[in-house]
Amino acid sequence: MSSYIDNLIDKLCKNYNFNIIELEGINGTCSKWALCREQNSIMQVVFFSRVESYRNINAEDIKLRLKKLFDSKSVRLVQIVLDREVHVTVDENNNPQCGLIFLNPYFNQITLYTPDLEQLAKEIYNCMIYVKQSTLANKQSKNIYKMKDLIVTWIIIALNVAVYTVTAYLSGNIFDSNINVLVFMGAKVNSLIASGEYYRLFTCMFLHAGIVHLGVNMYSLYIMGSFVEKVYGKVKYIVMYLISGLVSSVFSFMFSSSISVGASGAIFGLLGAALVFAIKMKHKIGKEFLMNVISIIVVNLIIGFSIANVDNFGHLGGLVGGVVITYFIGQCKNIAQ
Repeated sequence: MSSYIDNLIDKLCKNYNFNIIELEGINGTCSKWALCREQNSIMQVVFFSRVESYRNINAEDIKLRLKKLFDSKSVRLVQIVLDREVHVTVDENNNPQCGLIFLNPYFNQITLYTPDLEQLAKEIYNCMIYVKQSTLANKQSKNIYKMKDLIVTWIIIALNVAVYTVTAYLSGNIFDSNINVLVFMGAKVNSLIASGEYYRLFTCMFLHAGIVHLGVNMYSLYIMGSFVEKVYGKVKYIVMYLISGLVSSVFSFMFSSSISVGASGAIFGLLGAALVFAIKMKHKIGKEFLMNVISIIVVNLIIGFSIANVDNFGHLGGLVGGVVITYFIGQCKNIAQ
């Protein structure tokens, strides 16, 4: 809320010739900053309070503080009350020495004001609209920045989803992929790779056996990919992902005869990249992060070995590939990220 008030004060100063003064130490106010401007030889002073405390404001105390500052000029106090409710009437006898404007920042409304403050209420409302628009613009720009910052992760996710869409269409089933379709589209099949179809070591990492398989892997990719892309940068991230996926496929080809598909080997490579980062930076970021990464790796390997039809050699290969490639090229882009 303090940032909202600060933005409102800033806009009122720029647009309506207010000056900022300090009212620190006044009980009941919710900002130490107030606004002032001279109108018809009367100094108008605007300050902020919350609805639960506006009746307890000591107007005489404020005027005494302002007396020296304004060289004994007449002072008209205006209290802007921040409230969630919509008021129909207000008892001015609660604070007869203050004009009142009730402002609802949550709905961006002025809900009530004393009759002589109509012009000021309009000025404040104009500034409220600007504050709301600038706040929304800032949020949108931050979201756009985040999207751009993770563009590689989103592209990889989009590629996997697109490939799965084609797989589902050819399989005639959105939930499970037909094994023959997977082989046709480039699954890891040892006999075909041995006969010269080496491209399968690459294409298999973009195929998935079912929608659950895809969903779990894409969620994991989003979590790990976001971290690696921020820490190492886009180019190194792409290299790490692809090398880890290829090493995963090679391990699977060497040690497993089963048909294999999925992005999990490359994702284990991203875990390997996070492990190298945690080891290199343990003196700066602490050992807790390192232990968290190790525990995630161990838990995922245990789960893999406990479930049938999981390509554990592919996972191990991806992990090894991620660790090795990160060790050689993994200079961090920006540790602060």
